[in-house]
Amino acid sequence: MKQKEIIIKIQKLLALSKSSNQNEAQNAMLKAQKLLIKYKLSLQEVESFSKENVKIEDFRTEQKFRGKSWKSNLAKVIADNFRCFMYFNTENYKVHRVCFYGKEEDVIIANIMFEYAVKWINLEGNKLVKRMKQDKRRKYFDGIKNDYALGFIFGLEERFRSQIKENEKWGLVLQKDQVVIDSYTKFSNGFGKISVNEEFNRHLKAYNQGKEDGNKFDISDKIENEGEEELKPA
Repeated sequence: MKQKEIIIKIQKLLALSKSSNQNEAQNAMLKAQKLLIKYKLSLQEVESFSKENVKIEDFRTEQKFRGKSWKSNLAKVIADNFRCFMYFNTENYKVHRVCFYGKEEDVIIANIMFEYAVKWINLEGNKLVKRMKQDKRRKYFDGIKNDYALGFIFGLEERFRSQIKENEKWGLVLQKDQVVIDSYTKFSNGFGKISVNEEFNRHLKAYNQGKEDGNKFDISDKIENEGEEELKPA
């Protein structure tokens, strides 16, 4: 990776270090410091790069879905909490691709969070479905994974809200820059509206498990290790 990618990685960790979640904040700051030392960079260099290199990006993720999907719910929560806009690129009126729009560094971290969360939900949701199907007393299985996902998303959103409640500065950090708002207003002119948010299917046990997992979700390790095999000291 070039110095630009290293600096963006450090910026993402520094953003997480402002979290009111003490463990996540400390972990993110320690990892940012480790990268600063490893690549012989200063905080001043990182901050000046951020001010001088404002780039707006339209990013199309790898995630697609048909009809209604919890991926829509998840993408909206993540976009709102990483200073991005979220929209769908629709193919043939059936397949929707999740897209993020915002400053380059914000879009990158939103996508990492989104992709990692989708993988987590798919993995843990499938495990939960398997366990619950072993319960012979249960006769209704449709929507177990969906309700786990919705619980996870609620737990994640609840964690974001608690951060803002406990730390007013964090709320200010999450506000979208005016340049992003103005750019997206022009970009989205003519966009139609679609209803794709998923709804609860009454599996409360799955929902509560998802809520618990969403409350504990942490991506600081994922950010630190992103592309690590490609990094070379500057």
